Amino acid sequence: MKTQTLLKSIFGVAFIALLLPMVSCDSSGSSALVGHWLHESGSTDKKPEDMELLKDGTGVCDGVSISWKVEDKRFIIQSSSLGMVSDYEVSGYRLTLTSNGEKSTYVNVNKDYLQKGSFTDSRDNKKYGTIKIGDQTWMSENLNYEAGGKCYDNDPANCAKYGRLYDWKTALSVCPKGWHLPSKEEWHFAGGDEVAGKKFKARSGWNNNQGKSGNGTDIYGFSALPGGYGGSGGGFHYVGNYGIWWSASEGNSDFAYYRYMDYYREYVGYGDYDKDFLFSVRCLQD
Repeated sequence: MKTQTLLKSIFGVAFIALLLPMVSCDSSGSSALVGHWLHESGSTDKKPEDMELLKDGTGVCDGVSISWKVEDKRFIIQSSSLGMVSDYEVSGYRLTLTSNGEKSTYVNVNKDYLQKGSFTDSRDNKKYGTIKIGDQTWMSENLNYEAGGKCYDNDPANCAKYGRLYDWKTALSVCPKGWHLPSKEEWHFAGGDEVAGKKFKARSGWNNNQGKSGNGTDIYGFSALPGGYGGSGGGFHYVGNYGIWWSASEGNSDFAYYRYMDYYREYVGYGDYDKDFLFSVRCLQD
């Protein structure tokens, strides 16, 4: 369900502009939980500020003065003309509001919750960002190790931006020690494939579709970029439009499985294709 549709069903059309996690607000007071909050579906209508949500406070949202308080696991927001009462539950970096049986989940994207790190590949001393998502630790950028890989359009600047493109045989063994090419099953995404693309795509770098940005919210720090692919005949295609990553799972003697994201959907897809094609590699920690 789209973010605004969900919000309308819970809080009413007029209250959308006042909902704290969705708008830029200045707050006062103190709280046990502070962070940047985004709706889990990935709305980027406005960039949230640090919000102090789980203790009484006041603030200004889009020029409207509001106040909120917490009483017996009830989250209460009030303005001069409207009010809202919701049950809340906090689990890790997620905040779930429940009103009239309908749930709406928000993700705290403060860096302290994202568990970001780094890794240096001892083979060439390249440094990669890392991100922990659930019980998995991923590199937060595509692999750029030279062995057997190619830069899009044979331009080194594209390697620096998107990482290298590898055929499947090379991809199987190219990750550094302690890391591996994930299987098809290990490529699973929070929220399901239908909406995960929006959450896992980088906030910039994706082309537009009919005037709408193809970028994501990157709420988990995965920072997927559209590195395109290389054909078996030597050509390169669709940089800016598609990101395609090999999995370690084999389809048959000629084909292997891959995952992809594109610029015009929130969907994360998968399929199998010719092992000689050149796709990106994202390494997963053992």
